[in-house]
Amino acid sequence: MDLLILVIIAVLPPVAFMLYIHRLDRIEPEPHGLIIKAMALGAAAVIPAALVELLLSMVPVFAAGGIVGAALKSFIVIAPIEETVKLGVVLLFIWNNVNFNEENDGIVYTGAAAIGFALLENIMYVLQSGFGTGIMRAVTSIPLHTFTGVIMGYFVGIARFAPDAGRRSGTVWKGFIIAYLIHAVYDTLVLSATAAALLIVPLVIALFVFGGIYLKKGVAFSRRRWNGTDPAGETAPAPVPSATTPAHRGSGKYKAVIARILFALCAGFWALLVLGMLEGPGNNQAGIPELIAGGIILTVIPATVGIILEVSYHRHRKPAASA
Repeated sequence: MDLLILVIIAVLPPVAFMLYIHRLDRIEPEPHGLIIKAMALGAAAVIPAALVELLLSMVPVFAAGGIVGAALKSFIVIAPIEETVKLGVVLLFIWNNVNFNEENDGIVYTGAAAIGFALLENIMYVLQSGFGTGIMRAVTSIPLHTFTGVIMGYFVGIARFAPDAGRRSGTVWKGFIIAYLIHAVYDTLVLSATAAALLIVPLVIALFVFGGIYLKKGVAFSRRRWNGTDPAGETAPAPVPSATTPAHRGSGKYKAVIARILFALCAGFWALLVLGMLEGPGNNQAGIPELIAGGIILTVIPATVGIILEVSYHRHRKPAASA
């Protein structure tokens, strides 16, 4: 029962944010399956991000204490890596999808990737540290991931319909840098273990305010595109003509490669887990159900993402082969 309560505490806040973003996207709503795909890929991105952060944390310079050490780790390791993998989900797997057909979709899909990332990360932290951590993260780190995703997604949406490659790249970079700086400042304050950590309160409040503003801007873009109304104070970028809008390129072999890497990692993890249970001392047998439950929690999302990618690869490969 305690485990179930902790999982609910961990899952409920990010899901609530996702439902709110989806509710605002009611003028031309996105397919539920594609939103879930973005969330699942965002959750899977926790794994490579954590591995790279773990490796870099072994570098002596990042072991420094105080606010200086916290800033080094936040600005050079945590924030750039985590914002990169969340952005990468959208650019690699969503950008060319035919359903990405308006500026507000950048907010929806980037927000979904960020919330998926926050969801799995939250489950891991809450199961490890308990109820208090779940409550604290619900009002701090979950809004951080959500609204940095919303802000970055706003610029991704504008970039998607920019008239040339230079503007697209510059606009994506602008959104990334804003999200990166906010994330880095937040982590610096939290990791400093000083009185400066209290500054996360006004920072999170500001995130709610500005995140709400960008959500409204996205809705205004959507209203202009589909209802012909001009949102006050906004100049939407010219849309890409439909003839040049790229179709969803879901047949790339990279999907199969990523899927099989995820399957191999899951299989290797379970092999090591089983070996550990078999070779462990007999008095640890009582902990086997907990180990199995933990293994399921850690591998269910990567395995699900692998299945999605594998099915997508084969589904789009058949028409190409028959042609």
